[in-house]
Amino acid sequence: MSGLQKPHVVAVPFPALGHFIPFLDLAKLLASNGLAVSYVTTPGNVTFLQDYIDQALDIKLVALPTPAVEGLQGRERSDLCPWESKNLIFEMAERLQSPFDAWMEQQFHQQKAAPPVCLVYDTFTGWAVDTAQKYNVASILFNTCGAFATSLLHSISCSILQNALEKDGEDSLVVSFINLPRPLRLFKHEVSPLYFNPDLSNFIQRYASQCYQQIGKGSGILINKFHELEPFYVQHLKSLTAKPVWAIGPVHPKNLSGGSGNVNTTGKMVGINEQELVFWLDSQSPRSVVYVSFGSHTFLSEEQTHALAREGFLERTKERGLIIRGWVPQLVILSHVSVGAFISHCGWNSALESISLGVPILAWPMFGDQHFNSKLFAELGVGIQFCQHRDEIPKEERVKEVVAMALLGQKKEEMRERAEKVREMATNAIKGEGSSVADLRGFVSDMHKLNSRPTEHKRGGMES
Repeated sequence: MSGLQKPHVVAVPFPALGHFIPFLDLAKLLASNGLAVSYVTTPGNVTFLQDYIDQALDIKLVALPTPAVEGLQGRERSDLCPWESKNLIFEMAERLQSPFDAWMEQQFHQQKAAPPVCLVYDTFTGWAVDTAQKYNVASILFNTCGAFATSLLHSISCSILQNALEKDGEDSLVVSFINLPRPLRLFKHEVSPLYFNPDLSNFIQRYASQCYQQIGKGSGILINKFHELEPFYVQHLKSLTAKPVWAIGPVHPKNLSGGSGNVNTTGKMVGINEQELVFWLDSQSPRSVVYVSFGSHTFLSEEQTHALAREGFLERTKERGLIIRGWVPQLVILSHVSVGAFISHCGWNSALESISLGVPILAWPMFGDQHFNSKLFAELGVGIQFCQHRDEIPKEERVKEVVAMALLGQKKEEMRERAEKVREMATNAIKGEGSSVADLRGFVSDMHKLNSRPTEHKRGGMES
């Protein structure tokens, strides 16, 4: 019976916007290519997600009962929690396993719909692999950061777990890079200071353990990037895991239908009317605007804010600047010809959107993979590193310097030329016979193969 229905894929994201949103984009991409998708969440996130999903697509929200976690009442995403309580979201995500297993049991005993053929899980919902094995279905890690950062996170995770992370001097860092394809030296500021914070040692150990385990735990890896951006490290992940790796990005909604009016692509009401925003952008000279945003988790201190915008900033810039309080339609901004650079925290979603649209990045990474993304973009020639972690206060002169480099002179031309090449690579990857299209087709084909098997004979492994 299942062979007559669409292959049923279940998405199990970690409850943070940097994970939720790419998982939503992935769900839309898979549903647009003939798969049925169940998207696992909790009741407190349903409204947010419903506003985002195109009702014409075969995507079903599965609201599991919210696990009870002391101190987390009413906050079911990490962006709703203060920084010091982020660990509670990890605890909630871990406790989702029991209600999820109960839901999976129902899927294999109901007659109305085909049971899942695959669970697509997150780095921090790796328990889904155990559930997949229980029901003999495939389990695929959807990696929400790039191949370069993934390789480094895996290597550093191995090093932390084996106590092999070493400092060399005050300004540099040597890591015993386990399972990394080539020697790499990182400056101390290019690795999140969280890894060396003794007060967070237990949290970092758990984080490291999860990163280390999830790389090769399932049946394969989906990754939100395109081959041409980091070909060496995509191949490294394939060699490291001996499993399929499908590079299908960028998966952001620019490539899909949907989203209009005053609601941006994340489903949130934005802080400005889109027509008003476009009118303002149209009034600016080409490549003259610097877009500044640090994502949904970072809040600058007063000192940091003054370093970017001195006293009287609103008054001084009212004729040539635009301040938006709340959410913005980021893709509308980054795709506009007036935007010349993006001051960014280098979260993979925002950064990939930026370089895919040909906008150079002025990087101020805050934590996690953002440091490695910052290094990657600098080495690719599409970014400048000017500030290095969430507690640093940039020097005003340095801010002026990097903005001038991005908008004026020879460096501007070099970055713009390289950014344009990356934009062309991204565009070619997602159209026609591009690399991301080919990988997506390959993944969808594998889902159909799994779906054609009798339910009692489904297997978790992927055919080569």
